[in-house]
Amino acid sequence: MHIKQLECFVHLAETLSYSRTAELLYITQPTVTHQINTLEDELRLKLFIRTKRKVELTPAGVSFYNDMKDILTRTNIAIAKAKNYAKDFESNLSIGYEGNTEVKYLPYILSSFKENFPHVHIYLKISDFKEKRNLFTNHNFDLIFTVKESIDDLPDVDYEELFTSKFVCALPKDHPLACNSIIRIDCLKNQSLILLDPLKSPSEMTRVQKDIQMQCPMSTIYFSDGPQIAYTMIKGKLGIAVMPDFVCPNDPELSIIPIDINDIVSYGIAWHKNNKQSHIKGFVNITRQIYKNL
Repeated sequence: MHIKQLECFVHLAETLSYSRTAELLYITQPTVTHQINTLEDELRLKLFIRTKRKVELTPAGVSFYNDMKDILTRTNIAIAKAKNYAKDFESNLSIGYEGNTEVKYLPYILSSFKENFPHVHIYLKISDFKEKRNLFTNHNFDLIFTVKESIDDLPDVDYEELFTSKFVCALPKDHPLACNSIIRIDCLKNQSLILLDPLKSPSEMTRVQKDIQMQCPMSTIYFSDGPQIAYTMIKGKLGIAVMPDFVCPNDPELSIIPIDINDIVSYGIAWHKNNKQSHIKGFVNITRQIYKNL
């Protein structure tokens, strides 16, 4: 089974005409017949019912078409991209990060990098910290934006700190605690608390959240998949959120108040030491300068 057979099948399934399919693919009608017959023989399935008057899909043909149309589309897109990259780019740079809130200067970084390294193709992927760490460990990512503690135990990894962060409360502006300049843990007792999902959070965040839960045993606890969902829950009056300040988006309806917690989160960029490609160092240097100057 190859692409030409699948193209013939998909076009014939849509046109139900051998002559029209041949015309669309710039081949002869006997070639279309040969491709379909060969495909049916390989699959050991009857995909079409052919009579002198019409062509119809069999139930198996309908099922095969529904699945194969998407696969063929994706395959053709992948081939086109690969050809473009082979023609225009000399190398690739894959970058993992968790969201635009954390890496707020990423557009400036990408713009500067593209100007300095125009022949490097950039691949960006948003993933939670566990997926990101796994992909980075397996060298599917060249660089990741991450909290330091997430990669401390990985061998042969370099890390550049971009900023540090403290924990804060995000709460409605009309909440009684919104007038505080700092919130003590004692103030959180008996409050409904919204915490980041520990299965999707780095260990230092999970550790702080566990400490808060132990000190506030009577609090109702909600878990959110991320800051944006937490904000929705806050506005829905489900509770107040505790999270590092660097993941808190600006929102005119909410107040961000520091919590009396000493833990500091280091956030930066990590890369593999053994990757000596010049564009890796270039990306790190550009990122460092942009965070320093903005």
